[in-house]
Amino acid sequence: MNIMPMQADPLLLKMLAKAEAEQLDGHVLVDLSISAKTQSFVLGLHDRRKTRSLFQATPEQGYSHIAPHLIAWSALCATERDQLIDLDKRVPALSWLWSTQEGTVTLYRHLKAQLDMRLPDGALALLRYYDPTVWRRLVNLLTPDQITALFGPISYWSILLDHQRKLYDRQGRLTCLN
Repeated sequence: MNIMPMQADPLLLKMLAKAEAEQLDGHVLVDLSISAKTQSFVLGLHDRRKTRSLFQATPEQGYSHIAPHLIAWSALCATERDQLIDLDKRVPALSWLWSTQEGTVTLYRHLKAQLDMRLPDGALALLRYYDPTVWRRLVNLLTPDQITALFGPISYWSILLDHQRKLYDRQGRLTCLN
């Protein structure tokens, strides 16, 4: 994974350097329901087959335009990376995920499998873990086992909310990079 341009926040730059040192693959999970700017940019990438909608082949498939999309960092050119970094700074719609190369193989399927949540009455509900504002709350509500299950093959998960980057490890603990 190549280090991104310097306009990214310092913690994201440190995380990218750490991921490169640990030979982790980077992905960006984008919630298209949050912003028209994000929606327009990501759907353009989707038209060029650089994203995968998590609603693909699900009953929600018709809502691909507001679905969460997974983007492999390595599939993007420098200009597209710059645009994602800019969106990250302006819109709370992106989650940065890092996994081992082995984990990357199953990442998409794993994230799709996490969309449905069984409620106490047996009904299914959509778990919006891909929305950074929901993620912030989820990490405090879920049990350690539930967090580990949600992470699956993900080694690190990062969001930017209120101009503060949060980086979580596989156990859902906030992690500091020195």
